[in-house]
Amino acid sequence: MSRQKLTIIVTCTDRKSATPIPELMARNLRAGQVGQRAQTWREALSSNQPTTPLLDLYRGESWSQVKLLIATAREVGYQPEVLVASAGLGLRSVHDMASAYAATFSGGHEDTVGSSTKEAQEWWDALPHTATGRRSRSMWVLSENYSRVIATDLTNRFGSGELIVFGGSKEVPSDARIASDRSLRRALGGTATSLNVRMAIQWLRLSRDVGAFSPHAKSSWLGWTDCERHREVYNRRQLTDDAVLDFVTALQTQAPGVSKTSALKSLRDAGLACEQGRFSRLFQKVAVS
Repeated sequence: MSRQKLTIIVTCTDRKSATPIPELMARNLRAGQVGQRAQTWREALSSNQPTTPLLDLYRGESWSQVKLLIATAREVGYQPEVLVASAGLGLRSVHDMASAYAATFSGGHEDTVGSSTKEAQEWWDALPHTATGRRSRSMWVLSENYSRVIATDLTNRFGSGELIVFGGSKEVPSDARIASDRSLRRALGGTATSLNVRMAIQWLRLSRDVGAFSPHAKSSWLGWTDCERHREVYNRRQLTDDAVLDFVTALQTQAPGVSKTSALKSLRDAGLACEQGRFSRLFQKVAVS
């Protein structure tokens, strides 16, 4: 029996299997107009020989779940085509080759490519996308930060086929969106970063017998979530400035080059607390010391 095609779009991850060269770190781009910076970035991409398939370039818990999502899609009867929405590369197949890079649409990061959604969208439009054409059936797994930048373009790019979006933002068609739900973390496991991917995996498993795009799929999902939701209560221990500095110093010793975003996530995952603005200032203090 032939398998139904399913296009899956996921976002890239901060962690890579190699360290980028300085020219492929957005933090090193000269200040200027977005178009000029994007041109410099494209030139750096084209002058470096791609070495790694995207499927193997990304790392971390979230990417491990992406691989499980691909396997689950096959297991329940689909033929998945997987695309990565990357702030450094554009929209690419996971089989495309690329060099390690550092670029993100997430705010408050040293490799953020735009200071506003409008700038980030201009950057996205200038990237060398390789995935084009209409798809009849798609599943997107998007963080809110990335969705705000790319969802409208993806909708225009892929037309009006069947669509389910996990996570996303208000830019996603509301009838297609399954919003991120932290109350499902206990049932699904993992960190908040991988929650949207885990939701997509569970949706496929629950809809195995009826099809992911059947009206019955949403009914199964709502029935399951009604039983499994659990309100999270945070009780993190607030740290002093000195304690935060010690934490960041130790983390950078264990993981040289760790980003500010990843460091703050590690701190919070350890049950510790620090306001984002204060953490940013202290992280920078360690970086320049």
